[in-house]
Amino acid sequence: MTGEPTDPTGFNPLAMVDMWEDMHALVAAWESKHLANPAVAAAALEEFAAALVQRPKPF
Repeated sequence: MTGEPTDPTGFNPLAMVDMWEDMHALVAAWESKHLANPAVAAAALEEFAAALVQRPKPF
């Protein structure tokens, strides 16, 4: 990242537990919808995560 803190002030790290639960449900639904297996879902999530980090900031 470009000088951004990975743990910004005020961020509650326990919120990541909620994110993991939400992502697990989303991935399970995506796998079912697209008849994908966990390896394909993992590859898709890796690509998404890379794009998420590189996305431009909104104005």
